[in-house]
Amino acid sequence: MLVFPLAGTSVSSQDAATVSTNVGECTLTVEANDQWHTLRLRAYHPQGRGCHIDKDAVVSILSAAFSKADAPKLEGRYSSLSFGRLIDFPWLSQYLAIAASRDKAWDAKRGKPVAMDINHYVAQILSNREVLTQIEQACARGGYKIVRVSVEKVLVGGLREVPLYQGAMEPGLFPYDAIVWYRLKKD
Repeated sequence: MLVFPLAGTSVSSQDAATVSTNVGECTLTVEANDQWHTLRLRAYHPQGRGCHIDKDAVVSILSAAFSKADAPKLEGRYSSLSFGRLIDFPWLSQYLAIAASRDKAWDAKRGKPVAMDINHYVAQILSNREVLTQIEQACARGGYKIVRVSVEKVLVGGLREVPLYQGAMEPGLFPYDAIVWYRLKKD
């Protein structure tokens, strides 16, 4: 995979693209907003097509962004890294749905957790070391660690809704999409 630095490319009035790469027909970009001290991993979709970004592409572009020494580079203290919607990252979407399908704390008939807020439930699953380890290793190149995961707008549906899922089609409703932020702390 090739990662392209973007010299001075501005995505919005405040977001600046740091690195970008093509993943299939999509473009994956790390953007920085120095005013709000946030980073965003953004998948740009060709019209009418979804992106299916694998874990290796995510780790590669984050590693490139956090270790980049030439301009434009990450130069502030960033408080969060937004992944946007999970459906662009099938490996995360599948992990979430499968984990919920195996969890007694998830009520598949009602499509919600047994005893907690759905956003908290999904954040808890996405905070698992199995998920965070490689993302955190990429962030560590810039001196950051992930201190918390937060989510909103969780979508729940059948396993048919989960991007690229090819496992057993268990009955029930499971979380498979959300808007996700990794809260960062600079060492």
